Amino acid sequence: MKDEHKTQAQLISELRQARQHVTRLERECAQYKQMAESDPYYNTPEMFDSVDAVTERVLHCNEALTTELGYTEEELVGYPISKIYHPDCLEDAKTMFSTLVRNDEIRDVELVLQKKDGSKIDVNLSASTIRDTRGNPLYSRFIWRDITQHKQTEMKLRQSEQRFHQLADSIREVFWLMSIEGDKFYYLSPGYDEIWGRSRDDLIAEPMSWVDSIYPDDLEQVLANFERQKRGEFVEYELRIIRPDGEIRWIQARAFPVKDESGKPYRVAGFALDITDRKRAEELSAVHQQQLIQADKMASLGILNAGVAHEINNPNNFILLNGEILEKAWKDVSPILERYYAENGDFACVDMPYTQARDKIANLTTGIIHGAERIQKIVNALGDFAHHDDEESLNQLVDCNTVVGSAMVIVGNLIKSSTNCFSTQLERNLPKVLGSPQQLEQVLINLITNSCQAISDPSQNLVISTRKNSKHVLIEVRDEGEGIPSENLQRIIDAFFTTKRNIGGTGLGLFVSYNIIKKHGGELTFTSELVKGTIATVTLPAAL
Repeated sequence: MKDEHKTQAQLISELRQARQHVTRLERECAQYKQMAESDPYYNTPEMFDSVDAVTERVLHCNEALTTELGYTEEELVGYPISKIYHPDCLEDAKTMFSTLVRNDEIRDVELVLQKKDGSKIDVNLSASTIRDTRGNPLYSRFIWRDITQHKQTEMKLRQSEQRFHQLADSIREVFWLMSIEGDKFYYLSPGYDEIWGRSRDDLIAEPMSWVDSIYPDDLEQVLANFERQKRGEFVEYELRIIRPDGEIRWIQARAFPVKDESGKPYRVAGFALDITDRKRAEELSAVHQQQLIQADKMASLGILNAGVAHEINNPNNFILLNGEILEKAWKDVSPILERYYAENGDFACVDMPYTQARDKIANLTTGIIHGAERIQKIVNALGDFAHHDDEESLNQLVDCNTVVGSAMVIVGNLIKSSTNCFSTQLERNLPKVLGSPQQLEQVLINLITNSCQAISDPSQNLVISTRKNSKHVLIEVRDEGEGIPSENLQRIIDAFFTTKRNIGGTGLGLFVSYNIIKKHGGELTFTSELVKGTIATVTLPAAL
């Protein structure tokens, strides 16, 4: 029993001590709260709290802190301050607190807090320690400033700067930053070395040495744009440069002013792009475009011919058949009409005397048949000419005399309207050549058309001839037209070169013809003399 009474006495004593401790804590809390609420920082719009310097528990916090972190005051007061630290910065927070207690004050310490919902907030901390009269630390007051936006902006800036250097240092194009006067480079990317073939260190050392690389014909406009650039204007232009190895490259340059806070230009930034490949591609594209137009015309001709041939051949066959029937009928009735004429004398036939009509009717029926046959040949020739060629068609055995004949059918009317002195000199037993009859016919049509256009008087000769020479077959188109000036003779096979643009010339006819003959392993050459005329010679290897 004695032991039990001692235990009960001990419990009563401990209870009294606990009540005294609680009373002391409540008194201290009230004191701390009063001190905290009287602290000038308590009502700051920034986040504020006070923390026991020994236990590191939150004594008080303002509304700004609880609102930002998503806690209530009851959820923070009495809890360790570590509750609001993000796990990644716990060690930094411990170091910070021990430093604060030792030194009484810390400023501009960056930490990461964790909100109630688990999200992070970057903060800048300034704190100071309050001590009692004996110098013992009582509590620390913390002022937290949200720098999340600042950190994000700072990070984006670093990333942006990093990306800029990665981009500017790795792109093939040239980027530069220089003074508004153009006498100093602040940055010049490595692309300069590759495109200009010169050292950027040399250019930085001598900022105006870039002038030495400008193509002479472009120097005036480049310097004019440089003056505009110095005035703070945006400029964009194309120029050519000459590399030390002699290669000429096309450059597209853009320069724009960099302005200060007052809006005054104080630097110039610019880009230089190597557009040599694009320029070459544009030139080739223009050639290909015209070739596509020509090909489209040929395709359209093929489609048109398919429809027209059907529409023409049907009635033409009807005319040809009826013409043959009429011719046969006239031959059958002619003896009867002749006997009637012998017995009765002349009589009326189709509103004229029979003696006149009999010859005319015979000629009319013959003319109908010949005309229909000519229509048939022209339609067939157009069909062959417009027929699509594939690569295998270049392996056909071609009779050049036949090619000449087919071309003459198509341009026969042009020949008749151009000259009264047309002739052919076709050598018999020509060896055949390998190729495409349609493509070779296209060349002949082009050469004949050019000769007809060069003839200004019907009395001038136009001669088409063929002959063999060693292992080759030659086709010549010779005219007595106006001739070709010597300065143009070497350019006539260039794409788009023409002296007939005012009458619709594209400058592609001889260019296409030359390439067709080259594709056949042959040569297309011209000799000409002003006033006396021109000779176009197609030389093709004979098939073995």
